[in-house]
Amino acid sequence: MDNVTAVVILAALGAIGIAREVSARRALAGVSRQLAAARTRLDEQVEMANVGRLVSGLAHELKSPLQGVIGNTELMLAAQTSSPGSEELRNIRDEAARAAGIVRSLLAFTDTTTLLRRWHDLNEIIARAVDACRGDLESAGVRAQLVGTERLPLVYVDGRQLERVIGTLLARPMHVPAFAAGGRLESSITVATRRGDDRILIDLDDLTIAESADEAAWSADVAACRRVLEAHGGSLEVEARDNSGFRFHMELPVTAAGADSTP
Repeated sequence: MDNVTAVVILAALGAIGIAREVSARRALAGVSRQLAAARTRLDEQVEMANVGRLVSGLAHELKSPLQGVIGNTELMLAAQTSSPGSEELRNIRDEAARAAGIVRSLLAFTDTTTLLRRWHDLNEIIARAVDACRGDLESAGVRAQLVGTERLPLVYVDGRQLERVIGTLLARPMHVPAFAAGGRLESSITVATRRGDDRILIDLDDLTIAESADEAAWSADVAACRRVLEAHGGSLEVEARDNSGFRFHMELPVTAAGADSTP
């Protein structure tokens, strides 16, 4: 009987050993698959970074020439309003503006690949953006103000990128043909912040008259701004106001976990 018991015990121990070995091999295979997936992701990130550097370099190289083309065509249009070639000049200006928008969108794409997130006071970010744009806006006859809700929770964002988004949206009146032709807009922009359930909401009300002719100059900017906000786990929606301007509605997550989860 003792021999039978010993055999049973040895068989049980052997089975346990085999089971442990099988489990260890499965675990090792799982780790190997995870390492391979991590290596693939790392390779993709390196490749994306290389592409981002290439795109960023090309975009920076194209930015200045396009701005020069836009500026020169505006000057020529201002000096030759009744010239037979005015329509062609306007086409050149509009196409150059569209290309410049694409370049800005590319720059925004490369910036979102390396976000430097920190905890920030959202009202301070917006106040800096408004102050940076205030001089240009006032020269165009546009009044800008921030109506910030006190004691907002901090947001986990790249403050530099978010400030650029607000500044880009604030600069929309600069693309209006009436201002480009040397006129004054006599309008206003209000940026308001408030707390939602689990989001912080930003409403930028731009009451500058909306003209279909200026859409090409800033629609790509809006797309770039939306891409930056989505990279933070947020969103951007645009609402037209019956030819009396636009409302840009933005949302950002309150928690770092929400900011790290891209839609």
